[in-house]
Amino acid sequence: MNAQNVAAILLYMAVILHLLSMSGWIVAKLTQPIQLVILGFMLTALFVLRKKKRKTKRRPRKPPVEVDVMLDRAQEGEAGK
Repeated sequence: MNAQNVAAILLYMAVILHLLSMSGWIVAKLTQPIQLVILGFMLTALFVLRKKKRKTKRRPRKPPVEVDVMLDRAQEGEAGK
């Protein structure tokens, strides 16, 4: 079962519980626990659907041309000593 199916099932369960609680068929004592269960289902669906960020390996950038010129000048200065 993939993540989208699990999330869809959790959201359907949350909607059914929400409709049941809004219809008035539930005892007033159970309203808050059922709302917490609904919140838990929705947060779990979000957690299931979140995408993991992949760390990309950064390639070392080629230094600008000015850096090469400066290195050449510095090496010529050291060779001249």
